[in-house]
Amino acid sequence: MRTRTGHWTARIDRRRRSCGFDRNDLRRDVDRIQWRLGLLLLIVFLSATPPLLTHAVQSAYGSGVRAERQQAATRHRVEATIVRVRDPGGRRTVTVAWTDPDGTRRTDDYTTWRGAAVGERLILWAGPGGVSITPPRRHAQTVIHTAVAGTGVALATGLPALCIYGLVRAWYDRRRYQLWEAEWARLDNHRIGP
Repeated sequence: MRTRTGHWTARIDRRRRSCGFDRNDLRRDVDRIQWRLGLLLLIVFLSATPPLLTHAVQSAYGSGVRAERQQAATRHRVEATIVRVRDPGGRRTVTVAWTDPDGTRRTDDYTTWRGAAVGERLILWAGPGGVSITPPRRHAQTVIHTAVAGTGVALATGLPALCIYGLVRAWYDRRRYQLWEAEWARLDNHRIGP
């Protein structure tokens, strides 16, 4: 009975051989050329992706952490009351009033798609850029954006190499089938008997 690890190892090995990554004496020259091109593309991918991935992840994470700190330092939670609603074409411009922690009474506008009524109380976030319904950036958002940036770089470097290999493989498959047809035709013309 095969273990689960043995099952996956056999599946990976079968996939590797189907891509031509083995040393089989029965392989033709087209098979060996395809294997070498596939290996070259794999080496290019493995050499280009790590530095690009590292740079993208560090940049995304660094800018995300800076945004977290900046927003946490400059924005604070306020309980505001809607004092006026204007509705030009579906978007509502809402004027809200609140009292800052230092006792200063403030008003500001923001745009929303949601329904709003005068006198309604809202929890908002106030900062130097005005008031918003969006809270300061959380660390989970930074982690998600970093993961998306890393995935994007890996796909951007891997998909072209994979597409090139797919085209090369399709071309060499057609060539391989032509060689097989020629061999079968040669065997069919072979006379048996006197």
